[in-house]
Amino acid sequence: MRYGAAMLRVFAFISLLAALALAGCGSSSSTTGATAASYVKVVCTAVRGWASDMDTRSGALNVATIKNAAQGKAAIEAFFTGAASDTADVVSKLQAAGQPNVTNGQTIAGAFVLAFQRIENALKTGQTRATTLPTSSATAFRDAARKLATSAQTSLNNIGSGLSGLTSPGLESAAKKAPACAPLSE
Repeated sequence: MRYGAAMLRVFAFISLLAALALAGCGSSSSTTGATAASYVKVVCTAVRGWASDMDTRSGALNVATIKNAAQGKAAIEAFFTGAASDTADVVSKLQAAGQPNVTNGQTIAGAFVLAFQRIENALKTGQTRATTLPTSSATAFRDAARKLATSAQTSLNNIGSGLSGLTSPGLESAAKKAPACAPLSE
């Protein structure tokens, strides 16, 4: 079934978004909040774990092991359910991280939380739509799964735009020094 390759591309994008979002995060200033170092450690640890989980979940969507539409539907539903839950965990961790004590720290922290809330919402929408995938025929399933993949990709493609203008030398410097951030910048 060819829909699997399209689904994998959609979900691989999620991991890339995390790395791009961190790179775009940069200059903020606030009089209260977490140090830049402690903030980036929490953010990078949460995003790194999430990206790893997304890679694992994407890998579990192995088209070669799917024998029929019902199995495909179950695999896609499981992906969206798990991915939405993983993303909700990241949102909680980002919220708990507070805001970094840098210029525009509140804006940057809010943008990260909002980006992951939007990812979570897109995944929940995918989860809901996955439950309606038809299993009556391979062709009907394939076509509906492709539409789901396209819709999910369209939703996710626009999420990172809110992070692109955010910069913070303090956060960038802290991220370069934080071992937790190294895998995200490669």
